[in-house]
Amino acid sequence: MNFKRRFPPISNVLFFLIIMVMVPCSTLPVFSLCAQEQMNAYPLFRYNLERTGRVSFAGPSVNNMKWSVSSAGEIWSSPVVDADGVVYVGSTDGNLLSITSNGKVLWAFKSGSEIFGSPAIGADGVVYFGAVSGRLYAVNPDGKTKWKFQAAGAIHSSPALADKETVYFSSYDGRLYAIGANGKLLWSYKTEAPIMLSSPAIGKDKTIYIGSWDKHLHALNQDGTVKWRLETEAKIDSTPAVADAVVYIVDMNGKLYSVNLDGTLRWAFDLGSRSHSSPAVGADETVYVGAQDGNLCAVAKDGTLKWKFKTEKSITASPVIDVNGTIYFGSWDGNVYAVNPDGSLKWSAKIGEPLLSSPAIGSSGMLYVGCVDWKLYAIGQ
Repeated sequence: MNFKRRFPPISNVLFFLIIMVMVPCSTLPVFSLCAQEQMNAYPLFRYNLERTGRVSFAGPSVNNMKWSVSSAGEIWSSPVVDADGVVYVGSTDGNLLSITSNGKVLWAFKSGSEIFGSPAIGADGVVYFGAVSGRLYAVNPDGKTKWKFQAAGAIHSSPALADKETVYFSSYDGRLYAIGANGKLLWSYKTEAPIMLSSPAIGKDKTIYIGSWDKHLHALNQDGTVKWRLETEAKIDSTPAVADAVVYIVDMNGKLYSVNLDGTLRWAFDLGSRSHSSPAVGADETVYVGAQDGNLCAVAKDGTLKWKFKTEKSITASPVIDVNGTIYFGSWDGNVYAVNPDGSLKWSAKIGEPLLSSPAIGSSGMLYVGCVDWKLYAIGQ
């Protein structure tokens, strides 16, 4: 398939991924995503505040391609889905698209600059997303601007929403920002290097976790003060995942870290290849993460390898796990894969162009994923 590119060939930027998308309920008291999860939404990148990538409903059992919707740019952004089945996804053409479960575009919100990160949906239906311009947008369900906030650097990551509708997001300026419901700055926390892809995760105790190119996993209190920092061997593009009182993070060298909530290291596992993928955590605490060598790795809760599933090219998108334990992910080989918990192939769907968007699953069992061929795809029955 031939298509116009607005950026250098993907093969030339694999090692840098400078503008790659990315890509259990919280106990927060006022604004909680629990209600949304009970309504079977997929409101955030990695599904929940803790960014586990584990959903509470089943994904597609077949590889049937239902529909595709074209944008005017590559889709690196990972889609999200509201309780009514409306899908939101960004494009490098600068538009945030609102699409029905039947593939009809409701509206396109023009931001004026490329969108690489995944949106986030609030309890009131407001959609939040960042753009390369450094602006974070809050967009009402009708596609009209609620407010916007200007950061000092480009935004390639995805927001998290917490109590009282506080929005947390990271920027290339190296800061983690906390923005109030009125669009005003509450505080910002400065790391020692840019933050490119890592998105904030929030634990049940309200601790905020973020990775940075300063080679640290940062744990912050709700007021933006430092709780602890863990040094890693390499820069971090991965989004942390918090599950079963453990934080998981992957550095760019491909080392997966298992960290206690007090910041002490439990174990580290070498994936054997560079990685920009974020970990997903299964119900049995198995951690799934993709790597540049094309392998999806399954690592047991004790830090030992369970299995590897090999694709033909790199995996930089992040996997998602359904309620049955099936793992779904895309590869640069142009295929979407559904893999059983034992590492065997359940099905694959051929799209043909690299998949940098991480899939999202709707409550109807439909899987949504973006592609660099300018399209959003829906797969399922």
